[in-house]
Amino acid sequence: MASAEEQAEHAQQQQQQQQQEQQAVANGQGPPMDPEEERKMVYDLLKEEGLCLEFVRKELQADYDMVLAAASNAGTCIEFASEELRKDRTIAVAATKSDHWAIQYCDKRFREDREIMLNCVSQDGWSLHWASSALKDDRDLAMACARSDGLAIQLASERLRQDREVMQEAIRNQPRALQYASPELKKDVALVREVISLDGLSLRFADDELRRDQDIVLEALKQDGSSLFFAHEDLRSSKKFVMKCLKQDFECLAYAHSSIIDDRNTMKQMLDQSNQNKQDSIDDLKSDIADLQKESEKLRESQLAQAKEIEALKAALAAATDGEHALLEPGADAPFKAEAKAEVAASRAAAEAAEAKAAAEKGGSNDKNGDAGTGGTKRAHPDADADAGVAEGAAAAGSVAAASPSAAEAAGAPAAKMAKTDSDAGEPDMGDRNMPPLPMSPVAHQAPLAAAAAPTASPLQIPQNDGAMDGILSP
Repeated sequence: MASAEEQAEHAQQQQQQQQQEQQAVANGQGPPMDPEEERKMVYDLLKEEGLCLEFVRKELQADYDMVLAAASNAGTCIEFASEELRKDRTIAVAATKSDHWAIQYCDKRFREDREIMLNCVSQDGWSLHWASSALKDDRDLAMACARSDGLAIQLASERLRQDREVMQEAIRNQPRALQYASPELKKDVALVREVISLDGLSLRFADDELRRDQDIVLEALKQDGSSLFFAHEDLRSSKKFVMKCLKQDFECLAYAHSSIIDDRNTMKQMLDQSNQNKQDSIDDLKSDIADLQKESEKLRESQLAQAKEIEALKAALAAATDGEHALLEPGADAPFKAEAKAEVAASRAAAEAAEAKAAAEKGGSNDKNGDAGTGGTKRAHPDADADAGVAEGAAAAGSVAAASPSAAEAAGAPAAKMAKTDSDAGEPDMGDRNMPPLPMSPVAHQAPLAAAAAPTASPLQIPQNDGAMDGILSP
């Protein structure tokens, strides 16, 4: 067990710690943080905002992981890293990839590192300033510098500024880089033409002989009228050449030689020529506008014709679509059905007429046989005459049916009625027992069904053929 003195000392330490924490809270400071927790929090912060490395404690500025995390997103933060870590190549590579200006805070030996310097120059050609003399004479670094910023080629060695390919790359990036080319390249006609096609004012960096060349100067004037100011004095003081220049750009008159500007007669002549050139330009412009209007009118007519064709096609398509829809609507096939019904009725009437004629011929032969058997003294039953009348009516109906289905119906109905009357009489002729009975017309059997199945209430309609006549009409 602890003694009373130890317990008193422990209680005193706890009291002092509580007082310190209370004082820290009163001063706006939190309680002391756990070192590991503090390290993790600072590391996460530096991964997002590397420049905060300036404000962390010295021991953390010397921590490899902390500095590498900060340099990966803000390369210039290695300015605040410990001197030992600024000599580390991994940190230097990470810092220069993030920001090329970090090379100035890295150890000087890295300025001779070709990989690190090539990475910096590729980002910004002016980083070549930090390279060693040996690397300033490196052709790959000079090409990277020319592609990044053509004007930075001035930092390359004199030998590389005599390299036509290197200078051409720099000129394409910045035409005014011609001023840093060697005197031999400034005399290169092809190179100078390429320069003034991009920037006419770069004519001032060309050799004097080329600035005296009329074709070169006129080409520069096409790009910028004020290029006449950098032409050779011999051309600027030539009235004939200045008149040529005025045809391209009237504003170049302000950059002519003072001897021309001070001569009133020459100026008047040039102004008149300029006005004439302007009028010619206006006339050409009006002609171009008229041609464009004609072409526009032709195009408009073509578009209207196409629009009419499209509308016609749309109308035809709509008509075809409406026709299809009409065929699909209920009752759309009524005309076809009526025509088919008429054809069926005509065929049926013709068949019934043939049947009635056959029955009549058969009945006549039976009457002759009966008279011969009785010695010709006996007359046929009165109903036989009625049956003959039925046959004649049916034959008449057949002839009418050939002309009109409705007439066939009108002729067939009385025959059916007469046949039904004979059947309902039920009084057979006792004297004609040897005569076979006449076959009853299908009209008599089907008349009630026809009346019930007909679409209208007319008793003259012929019933539809349901197969009852197949046995009669078959051979």
